[in-house]
Amino acid sequence: PEVSSSVAADLSAILAKLGQAPEPAGEPEIAAAPTPVAAAVIQAPVAEVPAAVRAAPRAPANDQSARQRQAVSVRVDLDRIDKLMNLVGEIVITQSMLVECVRSLPYDVYAKTAEGILTLSRQTRELQDHVMAVRAQPVKAVFQRMPRLVRELAQTLGKEVRLVLEGENTEVDKTIIEELADPLTHMIRNSMDHGLETPDERAEAGKPREGTIKLIAEHRAGRIVISVTDDGRGINRDRLLAKARSRGLVGADERLQPEEIDQLIFAAGLSTAEQVSDISGRGVGMDVVRRNVESLGGRISVDSEPGRGCKFTLALPLTLAVLEGMVIRCGDDRYVIPIASVIETQHLASTPIERLPFGQEVLRWRGEVTPLYRLGDVMGSMGTTNENIVIIAETERGNNVGIAVDEIVGQQQVVVKSLEANYGAVNGASAATILGDGLVALILDIDSMLRLAASGDRPPQSDLKMAG
Repeated sequence: PEVSSSVAADLSAILAKLGQAPEPAGEPEIAAAPTPVAAAVIQAPVAEVPAAVRAAPRAPANDQSARQRQAVSVRVDLDRIDKLMNLVGEIVITQSMLVECVRSLPYDVYAKTAEGILTLSRQTRELQDHVMAVRAQPVKAVFQRMPRLVRELAQTLGKEVRLVLEGENTEVDKTIIEELADPLTHMIRNSMDHGLETPDERAEAGKPREGTIKLIAEHRAGRIVISVTDDGRGINRDRLLAKARSRGLVGADERLQPEEIDQLIFAAGLSTAEQVSDISGRGVGMDVVRRNVESLGGRISVDSEPGRGCKFTLALPLTLAVLEGMVIRCGDDRYVIPIASVIETQHLASTPIERLPFGQEVLRWRGEVTPLYRLGDVMGSMGTTNENIVIIAETERGNNVGIAVDEIVGQQQVVVKSLEANYGAVNGASAATILGDGLVALILDIDSMLRLAASGDRPPQSDLKMAG
């Protein structure tokens, strides 16, 4: 039988693609050729396909391999990254010193060097951001350990528990990540043993038999905030207070507010467990959590509602090296507020201020009543203050507060220096920094400053100046 015209056309197309198109004059002969001959003509060119042509269909696989080769990683010792981070901190301090020196130059000289200083500042900021990106890791590495812990404790305690994880991709400094495992483990164990009831007890209370523990991480006010929430029985305040009094931690006639009683859970050697077990009852755990958290410049708090549940909130700085801050002045002293905590600034003269019966000043800001604190009074600033500027800042709980200062000096990157390691803990401040002129400035901790204002104590500013 003869080859049809359509088969001949397909044959011509194949040969054309292979670069061996038949002669035009031979097309009728090919059409009249028997089927075996046509098959031989088709097979011969296929056997002689060049290597480049045969490899063409596998190009996507080669592209994928190339992308895989590009996505390589290098294992670097953390000490080297720490040294690099320290060097970046020193560069930031030197850059601040240059800015201070340039400001004292004549205007014509300053104009020529200002562009270079601005370029140096931008490059220093980019260098710091890239180094921080190298050190940053998601908290997922720590969160992934908790489901197994919950399953094992649920089997041991005979409870039904569901663990909910949120914010696993929230990034934080590598140093902070390494210190999170133990505090989170203690808080989970506390919620499992003391917080959640047994399935029968939950059914009698009208709750689902399965308890829920939520582990949530998020960025808030320039910090990473991790909360552990359960829907259990809450803190038994009567039992906790009785235990504290039996151990002499609270006087027999001393009256405490419910929130103050809840804070007793962090006291050393205090436990509400009826019997000692491998899980609880030894009086260690939450006091260790508080000590470890405070050593990192963070804090831990607890909120409890009897019969509804308990919530532990862990707040830690995003980094222990460099942060973006607003430099302010109050009297003769300068302070730094983390820029992530600042919402707005305005003149105090244009803001209506009222005083409550117990003496607390408040201001009306965007239709809300916001408490106002004078920084000079709270921190014991030296020199004369006029405090005509208000900084609206955000606390870790999401509330707003007004802070009255004398002057906003500027915004810059500052190197975080530990107060505990170099001087000692200072109420109202989380750390210190070295400004461009070589003087020490406190980095304010908004929540700690509010507690300081409520207590009425004052930090020893004169001693700190001598230490700086």
